[in-house]
Amino acid sequence: MLFWKRLNWRLVRNFGYFYCASYALGRHIGELVICSGPSMHPTIQDGDLVIAERLSVHLCNLRRGDIVGALAPYDASEMLCKRLTAKEHDVVTNCYLLPSGKIPRGHVYLEGDNTAASTDSRVFGPIPAGLIQVRLILRIWPLSRAGWISTHWFWEKPNE
Repeated sequence: MLFWKRLNWRLVRNFGYFYCASYALGRHIGELVICSGPSMHPTIQDGDLVIAERLSVHLCNLRRGDIVGALAPYDASEMLCKRLTAKEHDVVTNCYLLPSGKIPRGHVYLEGDNTAASTDSRVFGPIPAGLIQVRLILRIWPLSRAGWISTHWFWEKPNE
């Protein structure tokens, strides 16, 4: 009987360790993301499983061209997967919501690769940079299309 009590306690303790480590990794380092919707076709397709990292966001090391996961400005419970196309003080020409065309300070401009099926900054305007949660770096599923999405590491500073 003592053996089972110790075994149960060990299982509970190990589960607790695993849960705490998983939570810390997911909250501060990165997470797995299942992408859905057609807005990023052909780069990312419906059902792709992608590793996303948070360190680039924490270090303010995002570049134009990065694919990011951001909270939707119209619904904070929804995560959008879009390409970062312009940062603060850049000029964009395809947004009727920006009469001057200049991205305001602290904002970014996100666009989907499939422009015909994407709700992005062309519709809702530039979003606060604080809504960006993760940067997508590696597709791991499906295996036939597995590979790097990003071209740089989180510690490499942009040459901008």
